[in-house]
Amino acid sequence: MRKPELCSGNGKHSKFRKGLWSPEEDEKLMNYMLNNGQGCWSDVARNAGLQRCGKSCRLRWINYLRPDLKRGAFSPQEEELIIHFHSFLGNRFIYLHLLSDPCILNNC
Repeated sequence: MRKPELCSGNGKHSKFRKGLWSPEEDEKLMNYMLNNGQGCWSDVARNAGLQRCGKSCRLRWINYLRPDLKRGAFSPQEEELIIHFHSFLGNRFIYLHLLSDPCILNNC
């Protein structure tokens, strides 16, 4: 079994790049994902030609680059649904996922 790669590396000199993503890195990851699809994230990072760890690539894709990611404000229907659920759940949002569409909660 292969040892998992960590973003922090094993010492002072990590083989992975840290910090802000460049537009070129975003482009490489976007092109790779659209052409090849999702797989083992450490393999995605390596095959896309990125010097990032798999976890960093996964988070970048899920939170910023996915084509179906919804950005912006909630729709009036989404706001109404959230207010409705909050009226009887209060601040116990952990239970909200059981009652509604997951895309509303993730704003996707």
